[in-house]
Amino acid sequence: MIRVKSVVVAAVSVTVGLVFFPRWFGIPAAVVLGALGLGTAVLGGSVVVDQAAGLLVLRMGLITRRIRFRDVTAVLVDQAKLSIARTRGGEVSLYAWRRGRLDALLRVPVVAGDIGHAIASCVALAGADAGADAVVAPSAEDGARRERPGVTPARVRSRLSGTLLGGWGLVAILAALIVRVHWDNTALTVLGVLIALALGVSGLLSFLIGCWILLTGRTPQASQLI
Repeated sequence: MIRVKSVVVAAVSVTVGLVFFPRWFGIPAAVVLGALGLGTAVLGGSVVVDQAAGLLVLRMGLITRRIRFRDVTAVLVDQAKLSIARTRGGEVSLYAWRRGRLDALLRVPVVAGDIGHAIASCVALAGADAGADAVVAPSAEDGARRERPGVTPARVRSRLSGTLLGGWGLVAILAALIVRVHWDNTALTVLGVLIALALGVSGLLSFLIGCWILLTGRTPQASQLI
């Protein structure tokens, strides 16, 4: 079902990008959205927990992330969203596998909780093995963190989420301003206006929410497994 939805979404996105936007914006957007959609349709999505190698492999279409269990600091589940905080790099998030009301109507299963518990168990075992093998001395980075108590992993995740939301909001607002809404065909004119309104409203809301997260440091509540 996810593969079929990816093909449909890719086809609609490419058509909208080529028809309702200028070429300098529509062609790159159509290429990126088409590649992501077709990549998800062909390769699908998967979460591989390799306990023997101590490695977690997340794949969603063309995007693949490899994370070592020892680098995981927290595993959070927010309904269908699975987020993994790392000691190196930013937070990695994945919707497994339901996202939005359309997926609910299509009866796409929600397995984020099961996957999160499996990852948390492997991370706990990896941490226990590492503790049994050696005692790690405090590093200079740990000392810097103690000197800056306000900089916490949750705060870092908040900044990242706010920046991404704000950036997406600005892009959506820009796209809304350049949508072609003047057509000889009434149906295309109405459709162009609806697309511009949808992009403008969603972009403005995303930008405001991103700014609110950056200012307050608050994100939606999620259940933390480790």
